[in-house]
Amino acid sequence: MVLAGLSSLVPSMAQNAQNPQRLRARVAAPTIKNGRPTDIYILSANGPAVQFVESRESQEVLQQMASAFKTLYIFETDDFVDAKVAMENRKYQEARNKFHALVNKYASTLSIKDSLSARAAVYELECAMRMMDWAGVKGLAAKFPVRGANLSPSAQNDLEVAKIMALIPDKDWNGVKSRAGSFLATKKNATRLQQARMKYALGAAAMVAQDWNKALDYFAEALVLLHGSDEELASACVARSLDAYLRMPDVVKFFENPVVSSAVESRKNNPEAVIPDSRMKSRPAPVKEAAALYRLHELMFPDRNLFCGFLQASGRCCSRQGSRTAAEKAVIKLRGRLFAGRYFFNKGRLPVRGGDGLCVEFFLFLQAEASPGVSGKETAS
Repeated sequence: MVLAGLSSLVPSMAQNAQNPQRLRARVAAPTIKNGRPTDIYILSANGPAVQFVESRESQEVLQQMASAFKTLYIFETDDFVDAKVAMENRKYQEARNKFHALVNKYASTLSIKDSLSARAAVYELECAMRMMDWAGVKGLAAKFPVRGANLSPSAQNDLEVAKIMALIPDKDWNGVKSRAGSFLATKKNATRLQQARMKYALGAAAMVAQDWNKALDYFAEALVLLHGSDEELASACVARSLDAYLRMPDVVKFFENPVVSSAVESRKNNPEAVIPDSRMKSRPAPVKEAAALYRLHELMFPDRNLFCGFLQASGRCCSRQGSRTAAEKAVIKLRGRLFAGRYFFNKGRLPVRGGDGLCVEFFLFLQAEASPGVSGKETAS
C-alpha cells in the first residue's frame, strides 16, 4: 500500500524498524486511502509527528503530522487488557502496578491524543481512587505525565476530579467545597461516577464542619449516583453516614440511656435480648434511619465488614488505637454498640411492616426525597 502525501522514509529510524514496539492503530486521513479508515502500526511520536509502518513486517518507516489524521485510535494491547481485567476483578493494587508499567512502556506515544500511555496513566489514577488512597491520588495527580490536551474529555474530567480528591489528605476543606461545587455546577458532561466523587468529597467537608444533615444529604446523593459503579465508595458513603448519625445529639442520648445500653450489652452474648418496647417506640428518627441504612449495607454488601469500612473511609486503621483522641474513642464506642446486633429491630427481626416495606423505605431514602423531618431524606420507620 502506498500512502500518498506522506514524508519519505525516515532514515534514522529505518535501521531500527524491527526493534520498536509496533502498536496497531485505526486511522483516517485524506492522504491515506482517500480518507477511508485503515490500520497502521505506530512506532513512536516525535513531537507533532507520528512515525509508523504500513504493516507489522514492513521495514519502511513513514512519518505524518498528528494533526493530519482525521481520526487516530490505538488498539489496546494484550498487556493493557490484562491490567484492565485485574481492575475489573477489583485487584486494584495489582492493576495499578501494571498500568504504571504500561505508562513507561508506551511513553514514546505520549504526544498522541488519547494514546495507550495516556490511557494507562488515567487507569492508574482510577485504581488509586477506587482504593480511596487519597495520598496516592495526590502524588499521581501532581506528576501526571500527560498534557490535558492529549486526554479525552472524560479523562480530563477524571484528572480534575482526582486533583480535587487530592485535597482531602491536606484537609483543605475550603478548597474541596469551592472546587467540587464549581465542578458540579459547570461540568454538565461529567459522568455519574465523577459527580458521586464530588458529592462524597463535599460530604466529608460537611462532616468536618459538623453539619451532619448536609453530610447525610451529600452521601445519599453520592450513593444514588454511584449505582453500583464503585463499591468501595458506596460502602464508605454508608459508613460515613452512620458516623454522622452517631454524632447527632438525639442518637448519643438514646445510646446513653441505661435501659438501652444494658440491652445492647446483653445482646452481645444473648441474641434474644431486646430493647423494651417502650424504648423502641420512643426511638428518635435518626436512630430509625441509621437502622435502615445499616441493614441496607448488609443487603448491598453482605461480604463487607462495615466497621472496617468506616475506619478506611475516615482515614483510620486498627493500628492507630493508641493515638485516638477521647472524642474518637467515644464515637467508636457508640459505633461498637450499633454493630453489636440488629437490636434496632424488635427481637433482631425486620419491623412489622416487613422486608418489602423496608426496601421501599430504602429506595425513598436513596432517592433523597424531601421530608418534614430531615431535609433531603425520607424517614424510615
